[in-house]
Amino acid sequence: MERKLWNRDFILLLQGCAVSMVGDILYSVAIGYWVYEKTGSNTLLGLLSSVSSFMAMFLSPFTGSITDKLNRKHVIVGMDLIRGVVMSAAGILALQDNLTTSMVIVFSVIAALCAQFFDPSVATTMIDIIPHSQMVQGQSAYNGVCSLISLIGKAISGLFVTLFGVAPIILLNGISYFLSAFTEMFIRIPSSSQQGNVVTVRSVMHDMKNAVTAIAADPFVSMFVPAALILNLIAAGPMYMILPFCLDKGFSVDFYGVLMAVETAGSLICVLLLSVLKLSGTQRYYVLLYGFALSPILYIIAYLTHSRVVMTVMFFLGCFTNTMGNAVFNASLTLALPEDNRGAIIGFVKAFSMGGCALSSLVYGMLCDAFSIVPVFVVGTFMAIIPSLIVCLNQKTKTFVETH
Repeated sequence: MERKLWNRDFILLLQGCAVSMVGDILYSVAIGYWVYEKTGSNTLLGLLSSVSSFMAMFLSPFTGSITDKLNRKHVIVGMDLIRGVVMSAAGILALQDNLTTSMVIVFSVIAALCAQFFDPSVATTMIDIIPHSQMVQGQSAYNGVCSLISLIGKAISGLFVTLFGVAPIILLNGISYFLSAFTEMFIRIPSSSQQGNVVTVRSVMHDMKNAVTAIAADPFVSMFVPAALILNLIAAGPMYMILPFCLDKGFSVDFYGVLMAVETAGSLICVLLLSVLKLSGTQRYYVLLYGFALSPILYIIAYLTHSRVVMTVMFFLGCFTNTMGNAVFNASLTLALPEDNRGAIIGFVKAFSMGGCALSSLVYGMLCDAFSIVPVFVVGTFMAIIPSLIVCLNQKTKTFVETH
């Protein structure tokens, strides 16, 4: 492993993921517009947007274990090639006006399935190609590039669909995957300790058992996994319902777009800042503590105010501080994972996190139908402060972050 952060392999991985992400963002807007124009169905739109989340929730523990045994470079390149073929086929069908909603659902399922193998391969690869002493900076740089692309992509997606139409955008997404696969072919990825082992149902179940045992044996990780479920269940819901919140406040849909852009900017600035700062163990802990403690308070102020300026500033600072806490937390957790079973453990953590988000969205939707949306947001976010402080003020957490 090279000692510098910006080594060739990290740059190639970052570049490959970035190119395909541009295509993904443009595609998501284009296909959403196409589906709504063809069917007028919000239910179908919701189904398409939830495919990836539910597959992550149910498949992550299994795919993480499987990728531990495979050549990660082959998985990364292969999954991008498959998605390139699928999206190119969808684009060609759209150009010929032969694309149907059933095909779109099938293509979305295939792409989401590929992502479940691609994501843990990238996550474990980053651990091996980034110097461990610079894991916070490395992951922050990666997340910063993703945030920047998301910010730009959301800004230009509507214009691109208007100028070029849906079909060329879908085809462009397919081409972006082929370009990503090409650059990823040149990444040097070390072999994992399980690479080459035969993938069987028994071996996957064995890995899952070992992952559960490893999670239970580590005092910090065993605290984090249920905490991730609880925190996401309590706090994630409002992020899925900002649009009805804005309308309930009497604001326009345009202002909703402003808030989403401001949040992305807050996250981007935070990760860019963390990517250039080298923090000591104690400094990392206090970044974690203040990030998670301040974020819900800032969001509560945003929910209660009627001032657009105050709300915008609070959303920016709320996302900034939340990203602070998550960046340190995720980097420390990543470094603590045992090398021989990282994929399976990451899969379990992801499944718990996604499960919490999915359930939170459902619960908040029902509560906001029964009660006024602002009190629901305020009470739910306030409740999130309690488990956040319990985790952050725990001596195990302090020791863990300072030593990882």
